[in-house]
Amino acid sequence: MKTYKIFKDPLGSVQAIKDGWSWPAFFFGALWALYHRMWWVGLGFLGVVTLIVFAEDAIGTEAASGVINVFSLIVSVGFGIGGNALRVGQQIRKGYEEIAVVQAANVEMALIQGRATAATKPGMR
Repeated sequence: MKTYKIFKDPLGSVQAIKDGWSWPAFFFGALWALYHRMWWVGLGFLGVVTLIVFAEDAIGTEAASGVINVFSLIVSVGFGIGGNALRVGQQIRKGYEEIAVVQAANVEMALIQGRATAATKPGMR
């Protein structure tokens, strides 16, 4: 079972965001951020990757290449660790309200449980 945070916007739209590690953010970085409409995060990541490529070309030694590869891996791990937290922050900034935290096997079940939990809370519909 995975932990999901359930968010609801003022119009009633509900979303579930998994808590913890994000494999898509780890593997796809900038594309993942752009897909989720986190424009500055995605463009910033592309900028960092571009700088890494230019630095690797400018330095040109194998040792420097190894250091740059390690740095690139660290950036990807950072995205994997913090990717879902970035999405949570984005939803809060967009006006979504966290209505539940549930344990579920997948996103669909999390949404069902989240809606049921929200329906039992006063003031939530």
